[in-house]
Amino acid sequence: MELTRRSDYACRIIRAAYESKDAYVSVSEVADREGIPYAFARSIQHDLVRAGLLKTVRGAKGGLTLACDPSTTTLLEVLEALQGPLMMSPCADNPEYCEKCGMCEFRSVWKQADNILRDFFDSITLDALFSKGHA
Repeated sequence: MELTRRSDYACRIIRAAYESKDAYVSVSEVADREGIPYAFARSIQHDLVRAGLLKTVRGAKGGLTLACDPSTTTLLEVLEALQGPLMMSPCADNPEYCEKCGMCEFRSVWKQADNILRDFFDSITLDALFSKGHA
């Protein structure tokens, strides 16, 4: 499983919104500061708004800000908003993916790995990640 560049950029955009507190920050400012192509940042912003993680306001004093509670919103929610369910292999989620799923010893390992990864990302709130850092 690999986190996409899109997910990495989404995390950076979420961090910028978190750091701006209640103020709005422009997408172009975030894109410049984070080295994200502007059009890509706008596309990611739309996904984050659709997922309920960001809200936006148009205009000279507009921009983006968090629409979620950073004390309860987890890194898993951010990643899955961009990539969908995190999984090691499609067979872990879909037993019909492969004709050997019913007798494959690896499938249970992939499912366990999925659970460990999901639990880890779900244990990290935005507050914990951005206010104190996460080791």
